Amino acid sequence: MPEPDEQELGPQLADAFQSKAHSIQGRRPASFASEARRRVQQRRHRLTMAAAAVVVVAAIGGVWGAIGGPSPMPTSSSDSAGSAEGHGNKSAPEAPTAIDGCPPQHPILNAPGHEAVPPGTGLDLDTPVFGLQACRYSLVPGNQLLLGTATFTATTARQVVDAIKGLPERNPALPAFKCTAELARPKEAIVLRFDTATGVREVWVGYDGCASAGFFTGTRTYGLYAAPLKLILKDGVRPTSGVYLDHLKGW
Repeated sequence: MPEPDEQELGPQLADAFQSKAHSIQGRRPASFASEARRRVQQRRHRLTMAAAAVVVVAAIGGVWGAIGGPSPMPTSSSDSAGSAEGHGNKSAPEAPTAIDGCPPQHPILNAPGHEAVPPGTGLDLDTPVFGLQACRYSLVPGNQLLLGTATFTATTARQVVDAIKGLPERNPALPAFKCTAELARPKEAIVLRFDTATGVREVWVGYDGCASAGFFTGTRTYGLYAAPLKLILKDGVRPTSGVYLDHLKGW
């Protein structure tokens, strides 16, 4: 609303009060004129104060708009639910297998060879697996012990199973040896211990000696190839040599 023109309002009020003063008998015109001027001054003061307040409010509003107001609160539960769902979709780090560890005294230490997996302990490669622990053992008589271990997640365990499952029974690229019984016995071997719904199931890996090499489940034999070995031969599980490994490329 436009403000009244104070320059016109003052004289108009003064003239009105002056006319009123002259029309009343027994009163002094000077008194009415003085009263008119006092009321005009009060009116001007009120108008000035009101204008100043508007300016202050406008200035505060401009600063508040520049720095931003408080963040709005969610207005519906769907926002919170969507946020929670978004956090839930984040991929959590996959935990290693829950197997308690490689046993220091394992049946492979006393077995006649790395292919002699005890009945009922081998892994059927169609069985779902949830983790893997690899154990490398020394099989040298008088020095039979655990040499190294490595633990893998369910993803790696499944990759190892898939890499073994498609292998033929023997790798034709590896040589066939004629050797004595003493040389046929491997100096070391690896046991792959898989976590399954029915407990630990194993695959024995032979890569030394001169009688046989491959992945053994007790019921089936898979040839020794580099693809599965590349997934498991890490840290203390990685051999430094082996009769068949010395002829195998890419592991």
